[in-house]
Amino acid sequence: TQPRGNPMSRSLNVLSKILGLTASTNPNEAAAAEAKLEQQLAARGISREQLEQQLDMQTVEENIEATSFRYGDPYKRIDPATQYIISAVAHFYNGSIVFCVRDEDGNRFERGTRQIDVMCSKARQIEIQIYTDYILQALDDKWAAHCKQDPFMVAMKGAKYRNDFRKGFAEDIHNRLHKMKREEQQNGRQLQIADKTVNQSALAVVESNKTEKAIIQKYKDDKYGKLPSKTRLTGAGGDGRNSGLAAGSSVGLNRQVAGGGQKQLSGY
Repeated sequence: TQPRGNPMSRSLNVLSKILGLTASTNPNEAAAAEAKLEQQLAARGISREQLEQQLDMQTVEENIEATSFRYGDPYKRIDPATQYIISAVAHFYNGSIVFCVRDEDGNRFERGTRQIDVMCSKARQIEIQIYTDYILQALDDKWAAHCKQDPFMVAMKGAKYRNDFRKGFAEDIHNRLHKMKREEQQNGRQLQIADKTVNQSALAVVESNKTEKAIIQKYKDDKYGKLPSKTRLTGAGGDGRNSGLAAGSSVGLNRQVAGGGQKQLSGY
């Protein structure tokens, strides 16, 4: 006879499919799934929130494995907006960054040279890379479009105006990503499990983020010891900052959490 597998895993799989159907766009299917889910939960003596936590922790345990990767080439001077954006994206995915003075083989760079090392879960690496590339490309495109609107004005205001624009853009992106994460932890989010969309409770999201962040922090501490984790952006102001804030606010940051690290970004 064929092995029947773990009863708990089979039970969670069944419940996850029913839970996914409750988010159906077909109202009749959603209503039927809600009734079936309540029946199944009552029979097992668990709440919907407890189910979502179990599904969430099952996913966390399977997917979280800490890693690190270098973003960009080694540099002596780097655009502050780039630093701020990669830090904001890494934080959104429960990761962290370090400005390291050695290459990946442990050899020290030339004096004054740094490189950004990103620590995250392996499941998040491609998302952080894609999301950061997308936002930085949007920044370049928004600046180019801004220059075309009034090239004489931009030329007259000089490099400080450009830098303030980029910092203002990065500030807006940082604030919106922080707000998105806070809202997920307050209102819950959707996760793709077994090809169905599962609505996670806010508590499940908080616990998932807490678990992932702890794993990444331990990896970072083991690799670098205790380091400050704050990346602050200072010095932006005036018309350049305001124009950058406006440009950043027009960039789509919506995402779809899906299996396999897939992501959908809205256009800008």
